[in-house]
Amino acid sequence: MTRKDPAVRFRSGFWGVLFLAVAVMSKAGETESQADSSGDCEELFRVASTMDFDHAWTGTIRLREMESSCVRSENERTYWQMRATGENLLGNHHSALEYFNRAIGGRRSRQDFPAEAKSRSAVAYIVTRAAGHQVVMVNEQHHVSTERLLTLELLQPLYDQGFRYFAAEALWVWEGDDQLNHRGYPIRETGGYVNDVVFGELLREAISIGYELVPYEASQEQMQPTDTMTSQQARDYGQAQNLIATTIKQDPEAKVLVHCGYDHLREVPSPGGWTPMAYYFREATGIDPLTVDQTLFAERNAEGMEHPWRLAADERGLLDDQPVVLVGSDGDLVPVEQTHVDVTVLNPSTEYRNDRPGWMTLGGRRDPVGVTTPECIEETCVVEAFNPAWEERAVPYDRVEVRAAKVTMYVPPHVDIVIRGYRLDGSPAFSQMLTRVQGTHSGLRIPDSWGEPL
Repeated sequence: MTRKDPAVRFRSGFWGVLFLAVAVMSKAGETESQADSSGDCEELFRVASTMDFDHAWTGTIRLREMESSCVRSENERTYWQMRATGENLLGNHHSALEYFNRAIGGRRSRQDFPAEAKSRSAVAYIVTRAAGHQVVMVNEQHHVSTERLLTLELLQPLYDQGFRYFAAEALWVWEGDDQLNHRGYPIRETGGYVNDVVFGELLREAISIGYELVPYEASQEQMQPTDTMTSQQARDYGQAQNLIATTIKQDPEAKVLVHCGYDHLREVPSPGGWTPMAYYFREATGIDPLTVDQTLFAERNAEGMEHPWRLAADERGLLDDQPVVLVGSDGDLVPVEQTHVDVTVLNPSTEYRNDRPGWMTLGGRRDPVGVTTPECIEETCVVEAFNPAWEERAVPYDRVEVRAAKVTMYVPPHVDIVIRGYRLDGSPAFSQMLTRVQGTHSGLRIPDSWGEPL
């Protein structure tokens, strides 16, 4: 397909759509008009998608350089949203949470936390409820890798129930990666958010299990406002139509797992004018999806920023090392404020080990391995872990920014691994082969150049 202008593709396919959802979550009445403003931060929207750089994380480095011009500009909130997503790509989970906090402010509740509340495994609860639904929709915040872990855990049990389609908003429609299902792993062209290491694993596992991956994001043409629809409504309507065309229209009995962003899975239009994809989908098909929200009770990592119910659940010891839902003494979900979704999930709080999030074990799919990085003592590096059989632009198993002699990487336990280190200007610093021998990884380093193919 023809490549679009970077700024156009950026706004519609990657970080550029982020501020639309966050505006609804935070300040009613603020709209995407910020994206078109000019001034000291006018180059913000020239930091295009990951496809336009040598590395998926290059845009994050550009965003850092723009901080002084974007802070206190009219685009400041959008900048912090984009910066949070960019830092997440570099494995900087704590920074991603911090920067997103700057964009949205704190959350409040008009309801008291129910005294009878207990916690139950979210995966077990959702799988039970899914038995009565043809479509399950799970959302995420685009700057939080942990909100891809719930869907990762749902893949196999829902497949066992007959779900065969996995539809993801993050898959680009117009750029296209029509070899994704055949290849078995995503590459940079597959989609912007997909370049996150957890999202990469989510897609690899879905393909491995047997799902057909389908894109449904609206095209640039579908996002244009009309006489009856705002650009937001046009986008969500286009998403719903694409989702129907790629699944239900082809197979009326198809069971579909959908992974989307933010409020696209709300089933009722909001008073502020947001009309969600799930609403358009249900109106067009008559199918009532099981909708699962992870954003209301999300980890914020700062005092006064997290939802009061999350804080109360934590104080009561109801948070677990796995996602949970809150149920009453009768086993039913406790009533939550009007979010117009079926299920609201609380994810674990992050615990760090060797400066890395402990959840990078991905539910036992990864082992921590110490990697020596002497080239990164005096100069910050980005270190990535790949399968040697993958093509160069594949989404890695792990990616981390480091300025130290050693770093912990999380890699699969039963495969050889290529470790590649880069300087922040994108030039190679070293490569290393980790060979699996008797339950451990042993390494062979090639400093300063790639040398011969490993």
